[in-house]
Amino acid sequence: MRKLLIFLAILLVIYLGITWFFSSLVLHTPDRDVALVVQMNKDRWNIDLDSLRKTLPPQEEISFKSPYDGIDLKGWLFRPDSARCGVVMAHGYSMNRANMLKYAPVFDSCRCALLLYDHRGHGESAPEAYGSGGHHEATDLIAANNFLKETIGLPQERIGWFGESWGGATVLLAAAREDAPKPAWVISESSFADWESAIMERGLKDYGNGLKMLTPGAFTWASFRAGVDFDEVSPILAAAKIDVPVLLFHSSADTLTYPVQFDQLEAAFKPGTVTAYKLDWGAWHAHNIIWRRQEYTDMVLDFVGDWCE
Repeated sequence: MRKLLIFLAILLVIYLGITWFFSSLVLHTPDRDVALVVQMNKDRWNIDLDSLRKTLPPQEEISFKSPYDGIDLKGWLFRPDSARCGVVMAHGYSMNRANMLKYAPVFDSCRCALLLYDHRGHGESAPEAYGSGGHHEATDLIAANNFLKETIGLPQERIGWFGESWGGATVLLAAAREDAPKPAWVISESSFADWESAIMERGLKDYGNGLKMLTPGAFTWASFRAGVDFDEVSPILAAAKIDVPVLLFHSSADTLTYPVQFDQLEAAFKPGTVTAYKLDWGAWHAHNIIWRRQEYTDMVLDFVGDWCE
């Protein structure tokens, strides 16, 4: 019996160690700076983000604090003269604010102030901070909204939220919070349905079905270390609580976040709340605008309607 107990104790320690390691993979975010993301867009898609940035209104380097833990969040504010509206833009996992520049021209005709910032653990925003699948990031996005509102002097109904992938989940989670300011609208490009589904889809490709034995421990560690209930990081659960207009985009060819997650997410909204496009353009994950920029722009401007005028 004693040998059995020792054996089981050793197995438990090994399991805890392995699942701690996998929780680190969940929580730690890749370190890519602005220059690298700019170069990636140029090399892969022939998109010159630096040249695009020069066509925007004057750029200001900004910094604001997260209400959750006080970390500094860094970003850019593009401020036109007499801004009529504002958009907070939230990038995807492993990227940074620069990757959202590709969406900025969509709002040129609207004369909007644009706030692009780095999520916690990304870019220049506290690289030591853990990612949380959009939970703490939603708190940070609300802080970005308030910073933009106070800096530009816009009423809340003139501010919209635009998120891509991880950022797409973030804007949905933020919009569902009862105590949060209500944006004029939310646009979510290529969001996952919930954090667990996003991790498992990608993890099973890399590690196989054996990963399923490790996820209970890894997710428990992740919840403990990030200070968040892992099961509640779910845009699906958030969807039914959102009462502002939502526009969803996804590619039917997406192999990084499968389109079934889009289907589940679309079905979770209250009737009349969501406009959803599962596009068959053949685009990669979060690349719809790269494949057909003008059609994408027209869809966005049609959705925001009179708000842009």
